[in-house]
Amino acid sequence: MDKPICVMKFGGSSVSDTERILNVARIIKEKSAEFFPVVVVSAMGKTTDNLIKMAYSITSEPPPRELDMLLTAGERISMALLSMALNEMGLKAKSFTGSQVGIITEDRFNKARVLEVKLLRIKESIEEGVIPVIAGFQGVSISKEITTLGRGGSDLTAIALAISLGNVRCEIYTDVDGIYSLDPRKYPNARRYERISFETLLEMSSAGAKVMHSRAVSLAAKYNLSFFVLSSFEPKKGGTMVGKFLESPGVKGIAVKDVVMFDVEGKEGEYILNRVLKGGEIIGFSHDSTGQHLVFIADGSERENLIRVFSESRSRFFVRDNLKMISLVGWGVGSSREILEILTETLKDKHIFYMNITDMRISVVVEGSKEREIVEHLAKRFSLSEE
Repeated sequence: MDKPICVMKFGGSSVSDTERILNVARIIKEKSAEFFPVVVVSAMGKTTDNLIKMAYSITSEPPPRELDMLLTAGERISMALLSMALNEMGLKAKSFTGSQVGIITEDRFNKARVLEVKLLRIKESIEEGVIPVIAGFQGVSISKEITTLGRGGSDLTAIALAISLGNVRCEIYTDVDGIYSLDPRKYPNARRYERISFETLLEMSSAGAKVMHSRAVSLAAKYNLSFFVLSSFEPKKGGTMVGKFLESPGVKGIAVKDVVMFDVEGKEGEYILNRVLKGGEIIGFSHDSTGQHLVFIADGSERENLIRVFSESRSRFFVRDNLKMISLVGWGVGSSREILEILTETLKDKHIFYMNITDMRISVVVEGSKEREIVEHLAKRFSLSEE
């Protein structure tokens, strides 16, 4: 094999039906003229969501092992169909599950962390001139159980493979042509960045920007693996390089996340907190001086899980839905008096349920109905959208 390797990851929207799978195959074929592709795919479109719905229609508490066994089927469909498409186009290709290529994870279901990537079968495939098409989002634990890496885990699979192959070129294909200051699906005038730092993208991803998995960005930063974010619909248009870059201070982006708030009453505040930390993932937490009234902010996806945790603790609680966490992201935003003044002035007649400030992020939780008004005003003040 005399060509450099390129790991190419295609998200669910890129392979949502057979027409798009054929489009992805054409992108890979064109790339193969210059690079040897190692391909990672997500499940087709809403397959994972549909599988989750099926599981919960049978039981309110699917066993974590069986849920992982079910969810990994989605990527197996994508990898097999894409492999067929590549072979039909005259390229040699073979599909592999995460366990077959040696994605070794910790002993944890649903959100396992990658411990090691054994490259034997991938290297054999490359040496034979056969393009490996790998199921993202999944692996096998050290106790030989099938595991998943959490939602968006295909990004993590691609980054881990690129690092293990020697920090080779890595391209993440999605339905947008790069990293934007705002979600371009909602705000068409958002600015696209030609390059952006690991740190800024990590903050944006953690705050709710859906373009990349935050753990994947963190892993790439740890091993200094630069990568590219491109569109599978317009692969030659734009794109953003993510890497170790110096950036000027100021707001680089606004991220929005659906959140839910729980007001909890209970005499055993410490006990409740410990149960929540073990049973779910929270974004923010506060309590009164007695520790008997607690407020939790969590990702909207954790709603039903945390309701179960609070119900089991026999605590009185109130759930507040339809909230948004809006975050300003960029170097030094948390220490900028000017940025904070602009934010507070924008929110002067809005109720703020929660606020958190770090050096690279200011986050506020507000009524969901106020999102567009707030984001558009802040985007204009910080020049994050095209005129």
